[in-house]
Amino acid sequence: MLPLYVDVSDKRIVVFGGGVVAERKIRQILDTNSADGKMNIEAYSRDFISQIEAMTKQGVIRCFKSNLWERDIGEIVKGAFLILICTNDRQLNDRILKEAAKFVLLINYSNYGDAFMSSVINKGGFLISVSTAGKGPAMARYMKKKIAALVGEKEAKMLQIQSRLRRYLKQQIKDEERRRTILNSVLDDPECWSALDAPIDIAEKDIFRIVGDRYA
Repeated sequence: MLPLYVDVSDKRIVVFGGGVVAERKIRQILDTNSADGKMNIEAYSRDFISQIEAMTKQGVIRCFKSNLWERDIGEIVKGAFLILICTNDRQLNDRILKEAAKFVLLINYSNYGDAFMSSVINKGGFLISVSTAGKGPAMARYMKKKIAALVGEKEAKMLQIQSRLRRYLKQQIKDEERRRTILNSVLDDPECWSALDAPIDIAEKDIFRIVGDRYA
């Protein structure tokens, strides 16, 4: 599998199912998508839990009450970028998979699709995914907690400063390899990390000073 981060803000996403699994996957898409654009998510099911209905009232997604055994699945998925198959009817899920496989789109359905949703950490500006390729979902959740604990206030500050420093160095230094070396040197410098005990504006000035004195 190839892990990728995809901006889906302008992509049509179709969700088959209206229960807790569908709600969890919809929330993950909403929580991890970095773009400001409005999401294009449609959910199809005979019934929807209250949390999904609330999303509809808020205008976050669109819900269509449907008996999917009587619907033309091909018409529903036509033009979709990604579909999530998560009804509580295994036979219905298999039928949807079979019909959707005729189209060029990504399919998320247990271990049978070609797009997998991992455990995700969205903290301090970092977006980190953890997957066991279906071997152990509980282990993925465990590792998510372990990794999330490593992302603290200093790491979040350093990320912001690295972003600004990177932009500054692009303007000052043409050699990409030299810029990369300077950025890595900052991360290896204990004094730069100690500077992060101060408010971020003061820390940024100190780190820029250290870069000018030692690395640039």
